[in-house]
Formats: sequence, structure tokens, C-alpha cells
Amino acid sequence: MIFLKIFLIIVLTIAFILFSFSSKMKIFQKLTVIAGYMTLFLFIMFPDYSDKIAHFFGIGYGKDLIIYILVALTGLMNIVLYVGVNKNHAAITKIIRDSTKKNAKKCR
Repeated sequence: MIFLKIFLIIVLTIAFILFSFSSKMKIFQKLTVIAGYMTLFLFIMFPDYSDKIAHFFGIGYGKDLIIYILVALTGLMNIVLYVGVNKNHAAITKIIRDSTKKNAKKCR
């Protein structure tokens, strides 16, 4: 069990370092990554706390709470990615349309 905790903390710390030094991240995103890191760190080091928090919210076990949170975050990430892809699609369409209009004027 100790080996697994150490391994998870190392992986989590490496992921945290990689994400926190990304220059494209805004301050809110960095704070979110820090909060997520601290939460996961506490749940790994002290798994009984996740049970206490889950009982506070009326959920049976801490594992269930973590799964519910991950399902919600996955749905949120899907929505964010979908909106981002649509924005990129619209921008590419506009660029191609403008380029086509300029090339059409040159051909006349």
C-alpha cells in the first residue's frame, strides 16, 4: 500500500509540474490545477477523509464520491472541448472563405 501511495504521489507531482509551468495557462486554470493537486494528494495520503466528505454529502463511500466527481468533470471537459472545436471550425471556415474571395478577385 505504501508503494502504491508513493507511486501515485510521484505521478501526480509530475503531472502537476508539467501543467503548472505551461505558459498558456491563465491564473484561474493554474489555481484549479493546484486545488485539484492538493485534493488528490489528501485523498491519496488520507483516504478516510474522502469517506467523511462523502458521508457529509450523503454518499456511501469516498470511492463513490470520487467517481461522481470524475463523471461530472468528464462531462464538463466534453462540453468545453466541443465548444472549442466549434470555435476553431468557425475560424477556419472564415479564413478559407476570405482567402477564396481574395483569390477569386485576382482571377478576374
